[in-house]
Parts: sequence; C-alpha cells; structure tokens
Amino acid sequence: MLNIHLRRFTEKEYHRFFRRYRTDASLDIAPFVYSREQVSRSYLYNHDPGRTDFACYGIFEGEEPVGSFQLKRMDPGRKSCEFGIILRDESVRSRGIGTEAMRLGMEMAREKYGMAEILGDTRGDNLRMRRVFEKLGFEMAERVPGAFLNGDGTREDRLVFRRALTEEDGKKEESSI
Repeated sequence: MLNIHLRRFTEKEYHRFFRRYRTDASLDIAPFVYSREQVSRSYLYNHDPGRTDFACYGIFEGEEPVGSFQLKRMDPGRKSCEFGIILRDESVRSRGIGTEAMRLGMEMAREKYGMAEILGDTRGDNLRMRRVFEKLGFEMAERVPGAFLNGDGTREDRLVFRRALTEEDGKKEESSI
C-alpha cells in the first residue's frame, strides 16, 4: 500500500528532491542538471506566499520527497486551474504514485482553493500520462498539432485534458476505501 501525501516542501527537502531528479528521457530532450543556486531561486519563486494563482507541493512517500505537484493559473472567478506534476526518477514512476498524488491534488484544488475544474496536458506519445488521465475521469478537450519539438526534429501533438471537480468525487473516494 502506498503512503503518499502532499505537503509544502521545506527548502532542504526541495533541494533533496532536485539533487536526485532525473528527467524522463522519453519525454525530455535535455537532461536536468542540478544547480544549488538555480534550485534555491526556484524554491523562493514557487513558494512565494504572494502568488495567489500558483501553489507548489511536494509529493512524499513517507518522508521521502518523490515528486512535485503544482496548481497553476488558479482563477477563482472561473473556478478553474491547471496542474503540473513531475516524479523524481524511474524508481518512482509506474508505481501509482503520480495517480495518487493527482487524486490528492484534485481534492486539494476543490476543497482548499475552491476550484471546480482542473486541466492538464501531455504529449500525444506519453501513453503513461494518458492512462492516468483516463483512470481519473479526465476527458480530452483539445489537441494542438505539432506543439512539442522532439530531439530528432520531429514534432508531437499536445493533448489537453479537462475534469470537473465535484463533492461526489470525494464521496466516491471515501466509499472505495
């Protein structure tokens, strides 16, 4: 059973996460290179309490930071936001951690931030993420042809998915436990 939870990173945890972070070679052209200064600047920017349209949370397995989950472009008027998620490396991918983090993040978006809709996107060739969207009840809202550039010069579509966030979702989760 997974012991996954979301909470704000401390700066030390943020550095620990990014020191071990490895890009998914099938999705990213260039590998991530850790820089203490760059990660410190990123931490300050992503955890600025004045940013009301953005929230960054660590994905923790027990006490180990294994991912990052962000709520982005939160619009209280439209009650809509986007999310971003990254997992640390191959050792934590394909284990259900991202799916559980998304469930928790959707609940947080609804309960803590009052969002009624969440959007996410992925590359057309990212079958893993497309399965997660399907499993969590997202529907494809838009396809943007050729939006992503591959390392070999070819292009890949951007797929945008949308999901309504309702109180019934939380009740379904509780009844399935």
